[in-house]
Amino acid sequence: MIPGTATDYVLAGNYMDVDMFYSPRHLTFIIVYMTGYADNTFYYRYLNAPSAILPSYAGGDPSVDFVENIVKYPWSAEQLLYKAPAPKNGKYIYAGGVHQGYFGADDITNGGSKILLSWTASTGENPATVDSEYQIMTCEVDLQ
Repeated sequence: MIPGTATDYVLAGNYMDVDMFYSPRHLTFIIVYMTGYADNTFYYRYLNAPSAILPSYAGGDPSVDFVENIVKYPWSAEQLLYKAPAPKNGKYIYAGGVHQGYFGADDITNGGSKILLSWTASTGENPATVDSEYQIMTCEVDLQ
């Protein structure tokens, strides 16, 4: 792809619960999302630039806003990040997201490789019971 010719500012398609962040370890932007197809799956893509994307504090050109790269280059093909188990009610999860910075220096946004994902799962239980109608679930993913 020729720089400056990307037409999808984020991604074309059916997406929900999208998080985008810069990964100092991978020297590029990463986007984590779920689709609207109720498949209980988190996917990711990375910005497919011809060379490392560096912010000015890490040696990049201080006269260029490195975030502008997200409109210059295409995203990689969709890749599976994590498949969540079906909730107690057997349906689907929703409200998925990345908790940036949770793992400190080991977090993907701080130069590490760990990602904390969370989502909401319906239990099908009466909201007045101890289990409640919803559970907030989490998992740790290592994106080497």
